[in-house]
Amino acid sequence: MNNDKIWGFNLIKGVLIALIFSAVSILLFALILTLFSIPSETIKPVNCLIKVLAVFIGCLFSIKGGKGLIKGLIYGGIITLTAYLFFSIIGGNFIFSISFLWELLLGLSVGAVAGIVSVNRKTN
Repeated sequence: MNNDKIWGFNLIKGVLIALIFSAVSILLFALILTLFSIPSETIKPVNCLIKVLAVFIGCLFSIKGGKGLIKGLIYGGIITLTAYLFFSIIGGNFIFSISFLWELLLGLSVGAVAGIVSVNRKTN
């Protein structure tokens, strides 16, 4: 398998890992919200944490080889865009706003860090 196919496969793998993690985490958080009286002010920070962890985990388990910073930026951006589109379709509303640009910047940043960590970790 050539490098382009491997790179594409790893990107798809990262996006799927991030989407599955996000969906499961959001469902678990929704269950917790219904079972316990948690203040509504916690929803935005927890959703932000879920997004950050999803991008980090998606990148961490899919980026291989070198160029971790560049791959992380690309993966983080694509994961963020894909998750935004996916959850917008599920929610039935697609709104482009300044908050999305902040989410994208956060996804790029987390992806870059995760890419660096991913290529520098030792796997045995």
